[in-house]
Amino acid sequence: MLNRTSFYIIFFIIILILLSIIEPSVKMGLFMAIMITSFKYIDTFLHELGHFFAGKLVGYEIERVVIGDRKPIFSVVVFGTSFIFCYGFGGLTVPGTRVKISKLRLSVFALGGVFFQIFIICITYILFGIGSEENYFLPLLFMILNLITIVYNLYPRTFIQDGKVYLSDGLLFKKIMMMNKTVQ
Repeated sequence: MLNRTSFYIIFFIIILILLSIIEPSVKMGLFMAIMITSFKYIDTFLHELGHFFAGKLVGYEIERVVIGDRKPIFSVVVFGTSFIFCYGFGGLTVPGTRVKISKLRLSVFALGGVFFQIFIICITYILFGIGSEENYFLPLLFMILNLITIVYNLYPRTFIQDGKVYLSDGLLFKKIMMMNKTVQ
């Protein structure tokens, strides 16, 4: 039995496909909607993967990585870390318990997602470029969505996920810069 969200998604896709048969210009809109949605989800995954890699680099145990902010679709365990894929576009990387944290280690973890996205933008530009006439639009769209995600994550704010309050990367980094040398 389909849940209500899955039903609405399938219903919306069927309506768009039927509309594209009647009006061919809807196909481009449908294609763009699918690409933007896919790229945004991939951007979130890459951002959280950056936090995961940064956490492992500085010696943190990563408890879980959540991609999306709604109902879970599936999960997988990789290197002892649970990766949970959900509907929606938010994300969260939760480090396990820590003994002592230096400002440098915590800063690397907090900015790991942003640095990884900047790295991915550079790789995308090098591999696909912007100058090619046949090949400029999708890489450019991917890079722009990555930049939007970076700005959004660096904006200092709090957000609630699973009933808990979490800090954005920007607010976490701001608090790190204001704290003492080490935290117990």
